[in-house]
Amino acid sequence: MITNEIFAVSNKPGEVTLKGFNYIKDRLPDDFEVCLIVEKDGHLSAGCWDTGLWSTDHGKIPGSFRQSRGGVLEFDSVLAWLPIEKTEIDIKELWWKQRKNHFSYGCTNWQYFRNR
Repeated sequence: MITNEIFAVSNKPGEVTLKGFNYIKDRLPDDFEVCLIVEKDGHLSAGCWDTGLWSTDHGKIPGSFRQSRGGVLEFDSVLAWLPIEKTEIDIKELWWKQRKNHFSYGCTNWQYFRNR
């Protein structure tokens, strides 16, 4: 299994810079590759690259990103993508204290909604 490595820089709490994105005009993802996506309007999203008949508009475009809730990001709306399914981020230092028995900051919110 191939693992992608990306570089993450955090200089202050709540801020992370990710390096390793590919511009869609330079390179297309592998079929069914799950990606973090930067849209041309500045939104951050995620999706799975698909080159099936519907996703290519019967061969008119290279493909599109399918999203979990049935959404589609067309090829022309994407600026850059980063493969995330098999990506590892080497964290050297955290700017926040990790809570015991919590695997991520978001876990606290998840537990709150789960227990309601």
